[in-house]
Amino acid sequence: MEDNNTVRYSDKDLAEFKALIQEKIVVAQEHLQLLRSAYMNDLNNGTDDTSPTFKAFEEGSETM
Repeated sequence: MEDNNTVRYSDKDLAEFKALIQEKIVVAQEHLQLLRSAYMNDLNNGTDDTSPTFKAFEEGSETM
């Protein structure tokens, strides 16, 4: 014989569970976006400070 014990949750418990799941989904989507941006490297990091040119002291003094 099989014992079929079905657990019934209240509406309050289900709403609490739904809120927890939705929070986890939001966090997971944020992590996914961070990982995607890390491997796609689509952010504009700029190359103004890495260009291989010589600058006069006055031009470079803004970074000091």
